[in-house]
Amino acid sequence: RESDMANFTWESTAEDVLSGVDLKGKRALVTGVSAGLGVETSRVLLARGADVVGTARDLAKARQATKELAEKYGDRFKLVEVDLASLASVRKGADAIRAMGKKLDIVIANAGVMATPQGKTSDGFELQFGTNHLGHFVLINRLADLIPSGGRLVNLSSAAHQYGDIQFDD
Repeated sequence: RESDMANFTWESTAEDVLSGVDLKGKRALVTGVSAGLGVETSRVLLARGADVVGTARDLAKARQATKELAEKYGDRFKLVEVDLASLASVRKGADAIRAMGKKLDIVIANAGVMATPQGKTSDGFELQFGTNHLGHFVLINRLADLIPSGGRLVNLSSAAHQYGDIQFDD
């Protein structure tokens, strides 16, 4: 489907991208399924036949946001608590995903925070950098051997970096 890539724009939907794709027998991990893109990505992957494991730091919020997915897809959709701002939580969540004993054909690192007040992760890293980058780095590295040859890892990011600089002395 690489030839189709030229046809997608910022207006393309998940439905557009996966139109005609059969994902039966595939398993996906999507981080940040408590709102927005994480929920929509999970919905379309499930609709195309994939099983989905979703992660979120707030399982109550994620359960509410994905209630219809859980009702419609049952055991094909699972939630695991992963707070990317806590490496202990990341490790615990990765262990829970590993304990399921199944491969991950698709990993979509979607979760993140933006424009947060100055803060630190539980491990002492700047909150946005620790959550958006270091938390995913540890999670993916703990699960990397579950991704088979030909599997896909998608790291989402924004273009917000164009509006500021890294302050290395801060």
